[in-house]
Amino acid sequence: MKPSRILVTGSNGLLGQKLLHTLNGETRQLIGIDLTDKSFIKDVPHEYRRLDLTDKKALVEAVSGIEPQVIVHTAAMTAVDKCEMEKELCWNINVTATDNVITAAKKVSARVIFISSDYIFDGKKGPYKEEDLPNPVNYYGRSKLAAENILRGSGLDFAIIRTIVLYGIGIDVRASFVTWLLEQLRARKSVRIVNDQWGNTTIVDDLAAAIDRTIALQRKDILHVAGHDYLTRYEFALKIADFFELNRKLIIPIPSSALRQPARRPKRSGLEVDRAESELYMSFRTVEESLTLYKNQEDQLNGNKHVGKND
Repeated sequence: MKPSRILVTGSNGLLGQKLLHTLNGETRQLIGIDLTDKSFIKDVPHEYRRLDLTDKKALVEAVSGIEPQVIVHTAAMTAVDKCEMEKELCWNINVTATDNVITAAKKVSARVIFISSDYIFDGKKGPYKEEDLPNPVNYYGRSKLAAENILRGSGLDFAIIRTIVLYGIGIDVRASFVTWLLEQLRARKSVRIVNDQWGNTTIVDDLAAAIDRTIALQRKDILHVAGHDYLTRYEFALKIADFFELNRKLIIPIPSSALRQPARRPKRSGLEVDRAESELYMSFRTVEESLTLYKNQEDQLNGNKHVGKND
């Protein structure tokens, strides 16, 4: 039997890197696509192609040659304020590129797994179930919802996995909230953290494992994947400081309005994960378990040096 071919878009991103490790196996052939010249992952056998997903012709030709059974579409513009200020760029990356992926998938009858966000909700009554009505309050959320809707109407075999506050260890990746906070606290710098935005958080290992299960079990559904702990961003920051034995007094609570960010944020967001845990036969980690895993991987990869870059 031929190994199944799985194509991962955004394979040099945090989730993409983790997926190459998680999906690796004798019965699978992995192909990564991203904008950089080379793959960041050296210890997992896979093909890699430099490709711009907004180039429909090039993408369709590439996918037709690869003939994947599954496309995991992780590539996205996720800088929320930048999306608000550069709407055309956001739409091209998050919506047009997704439409192109769908067109390419149709050519080879590939299944598409799309990674979405809690930001499709307005944050008035979270945590949200999969069937709750979307109502995004910023342009990033609108772009992710538009991409979801295109996929849902495509006629393809698909799954949509929504997640929230993703973090983890990766090579040369944009800093997550956890990575950024640790860098600041380790440098003994004070930070201002909002105390009126609620939600849960997600270690990238859990998300990658959930995608792996979704592929293996051939789930066709919308699923919410995140940790169980429901807390404010300020409370999460305090947990990080305490876990890593850093000075929590450097963390100053502020209201969201004090930041004057270009994009509105959902205040009471969060995702209910019972359906995903039930359908995928797995249990997601607590904050403490996730931070333990993060620390172990940080130590392994960098010998107690810090990773990530804040842009």
